[in-house]
Amino acid sequence: MFKLITLALIGVSIISAEDTLISPAQKASAFETFYEGWQAQNNEHYKKAMGLYEEAAKQGCSAAQFHIANMYEDGLGVVQDYKEAAKEYMPIAKQGYLKAQLSLAQMYEEGRGVSQDYTKAFYWYKRAAEQGELSAQLNTARMYEEAIGVKKSLVKSVALYKEAIKQGSLEAMTSLSLIYINENEMKKYFNRGKELLLRSAQKGDKRAQYLLSQYYFDDKVFRKDIEFALHWLEKASKQGCFKAQYQLGRLYATAQHVKRDYQKAVHYLNLASIQGYVNAQYDLGLMYYEGLGVKADKQKTYEYWSKASAQHDKDAQHNLEILCKTTPSVCK
Repeated sequence: MFKLITLALIGVSIISAEDTLISPAQKASAFETFYEGWQAQNNEHYKKAMGLYEEAAKQGCSAAQFHIANMYEDGLGVVQDYKEAAKEYMPIAKQGYLKAQLSLAQMYEEGRGVSQDYTKAFYWYKRAAEQGELSAQLNTARMYEEAIGVKKSLVKSVALYKEAIKQGSLEAMTSLSLIYINENEMKKYFNRGKELLLRSAQKGDKRAQYLLSQYYFDDKVFRKDIEFALHWLEKASKQGCFKAQYQLGRLYATAQHVKRDYQKAVHYLNLASIQGYVNAQYDLGLMYYEGLGVKADKQKTYEYWSKASAQHDKDAQHNLEILCKTTPSVCK
């Protein structure tokens, strides 16, 4: 009983639907071998796990074949090989193995191990979505909405977002609200879109909170209200939205809508910089160069502009050249 419960929790399908000729004894044997491999993998005995998975896969265990593919994708116990991973995912994806379908979709969309092919990515996302997989529903809806790998269809996109909302997805609620707000053919649902965006923000979706703040700033969707805009910007920032953190940093640095406070500016810019946001890295370099909210420190300036430069920020690259010519000691 323990083994059955454990495997149910990790969501694996032991034998594929097509393996109707496999005897109960063979199924039990494949099950035990797979489970032993799964335990070995959990204990980081990857080579042992691979051998056991291969044995179970030969007996028709789809879960074992999925784990073989996954180990090639992650480079666990074998040399990382995306091409081999895709090859292993394919047969069980065709049999209806949901996780393999999702993995293949991602690989085709990103061009990992296969030639980038949005049409095939859409195909596999859609097949996984038809099984009720939430992330697949979101991706299929997105591709319908943006005409990626398939002809644009807002009607189908909306239907999928609604299905995802039924599963509790705030991401879907926010995306649906934006379709209703921004798409001309959905203008009759404009007010419904506003309601959904507000509800998603209230429920804690940081993207909805950030977007709501922008709408309150510009008066295009909601009546302009700077107090509400700052409120939702703060909410999004606290949840780690780097765009909100960066914007708050800029507002405090420029005294726009708030009292100028360089220390707060540095605080928010630093939060966004930690997440790798290039604009925040560049601005922090300026703050340290000028000594705004912090003690002037050209070494720190060099560090932040180097980070921004590594992300191909042209201004940071230009400023670094000047900094290294005028103060070469910080660039060593």
